[in-house]
Amino acid sequence: MTDIDELFGAFDEAPATQTPDERGAARKRSRSEDDGAERAPPQPRPAVRVTDPVKEDERGRNVTSFAAYPADYAAPAPRPPRPAARTWPFELDGFQRRAVACIDKTESVLVSAHTSAGKTVCAEYAIATALRDGQRVVYTSPIKALSNQKFRDLQEIFSDVGLMTGDITINPQASCLVMTTEILRSMLYRGSELVREVKWVVYDEIHYMRDRERGVVWEESIILLPHTVRFVFLSATIPNAREFAAWICQTHRQACHVVYTDYRPTPLVHYVFASGGEGLHLVVDEAGAFREANFETAMACLGGGATAPDADDAGKRRRRPSGRQAETDLKRIVGVVRQQQWQPAIVFAFSKAQCERNAVALKDEPSFNAPDEADVVEKVYASALEALSDDDKALPQVTTLLPLLKRGIGIHHGGLLPIVKEVVEILFQEGFLKLLFATETFAIGINMPARTVVFTETRKFDGAPPRASQRSGAFRLARPRRRRISVASKGRLL
Repeated sequence: MTDIDELFGAFDEAPATQTPDERGAARKRSRSEDDGAERAPPQPRPAVRVTDPVKEDERGRNVTSFAAYPADYAAPAPRPPRPAARTWPFELDGFQRRAVACIDKTESVLVSAHTSAGKTVCAEYAIATALRDGQRVVYTSPIKALSNQKFRDLQEIFSDVGLMTGDITINPQASCLVMTTEILRSMLYRGSELVREVKWVVYDEIHYMRDRERGVVWEESIILLPHTVRFVFLSATIPNAREFAAWICQTHRQACHVVYTDYRPTPLVHYVFASGGEGLHLVVDEAGAFREANFETAMACLGGGATAPDADDAGKRRRRPSGRQAETDLKRIVGVVRQQQWQPAIVFAFSKAQCERNAVALKDEPSFNAPDEADVVEKVYASALEALSDDDKALPQVTTLLPLLKRGIGIHHGGLLPIVKEVVEILFQEGFLKLLFATETFAIGINMPARTVVFTETRKFDGAPPRASQRSGAFRLARPRRRRISVASKGRLL
């Protein structure tokens, strides 16, 4: 289980306290102007009081909660009881009830829980509350694929829903708008009238704020929003919740609650496949116990018979498997997935080209789909492509994908046309794709019914020294997830 102390780590970098305009103005001033200018006294930052964590155990599910309050905080006057803005046909977990109570008090809340634990319930309640009270609400996500999926999901629940991404705009006057965080920041830069009408903003995958390249988008959008806005932050992994809540409290002079649970609804088992070795090695079982003997065996295979520490060094020195060896390993892993009926499975690679190579390598393997399923895939794909021009329909990515889709194999990465990515997401979500080759962006919060996840590499080069995927947020987020809370399953990570 996650160590509760991780919840109270420190920021990697202190959050900014200036708006983009203020930072830009500071950069434009020369040193001589700074020296001669009369310096305004710094604005005092409001004092913040953070309550002690309250830990509770409910049906074996630990829940921790605390809050950050301005020093001059006055509790709101009691309100007459009102019917719940939304109800569900199942009993809410403890962390969900606590988050809903914060929303009922019109106070911001950060909800941190493992994948598939039910964080979306909290977002749905905030949306229902805004619609009930005649207010507008914005749901932000880090990528277009997640925005598209959330738009489809929320449309099934609430009718007044719109979508705004860089590719598509649907019903922009809706009371509930789903958009990427970049779109929200752009609206704030322009001083959009819509922002003045928003009462609630839901930030899905708020841990993306720690991303060194795009994290500033989340930071600036939060800073630029009016103080009257209330927030619901959703995260599977956020080690600095205490500091984050205090920062929100200081920035917007409002209370910010934190609700955390380490309960994992989907048991996970971890396997290691040593390239050129024999079979899979179970290294972490359902109880989270590390199987050291199995790990030693896997490392010995990887290191050519060396002991585990030596094998680890040998594994680092080894070159990547040749193209032929890598293709053989992939086919063997896919064979195990097929034999054990562990599909649907997602195979992650760290480049678009590798995704495509992996998928094409299986074009002559037995089909995952029955003939009737292949017919449905062909009809859905043809219907989706009707909106494309003749030139787009002739693109290689469009023409080469259909034979793979009919065999139950899909590809998903940022280089595909938006309509192609969307149809792949729908086919996978509906069970017509049994094997999906994707880049790590597909791991960011998209709720897809994967039973197995495979990483073909353990290191990624992104301009900095190569980093292990286990340490990246993508590794933690790309774990198997269930489509609905009521469905029991076990996830496998290879």
